[in-house]
Amino acid sequence: MATASTPASPDPKSAAPAPAPAALPAAATPAATGRSTTSRAASPARTTTRRSAPPARSTPARRGGSAARGTPPRSSGGAAAGPAPEPRPYGIALGMIETRGLVPAIEAADAMTKAAEVRLIVREFVGGGYVTVMVRGETGAVNAAVRAGADACERVGDGLVAAHIIARPHAEVESALVPTHATRY
Repeated sequence: MATASTPASPDPKSAAPAPAPAALPAAATPAATGRSTTSRAASPARTTTRRSAPPARSTPARRGGSAARGTPPRSSGGAAAGPAPEPRPYGIALGMIETRGLVPAIEAADAMTKAAEVRLIVREFVGGGYVTVMVRGETGAVNAAVRAGADACERVGDGLVAAHIIARPHAEVESALVPTHATRY
């Protein structure tokens, strides 16, 4: 059943041959000249759409997208173009607890991960019996986790050495947070 709006919408059969004229010489096909005897006879509305550039090829150029040319699009705004900073996988804040011995460190890590939505990122044997555990997460969650871990560590005994929170560590500090897994005596 044909309606009056049928000729206005692009026909998938007539839109498919549109990329072919770019690959062939201009005189080889009648579509390259903008004239098609079948489309003129069928509907004059299709003739006008044939003469304009196909929407698939002209859309990137209208959006300022030089993607069709193979160059990256320009950014509009004051931000400098460059590589996007790598997102931190566990949150932005860093919480650290240092203990004397492994048992208080395990107790602190258990309390921290149970108290708030944080991720235990490293347990490092510092040397001399000291152990450091670090968690990452949102600032409020890390704050609550470190407080809970410090309280749990103090309940075990004389194990707590230090507890500290860094809300937004600098990007250069991230390399110091990678675990070394070195055995120190």
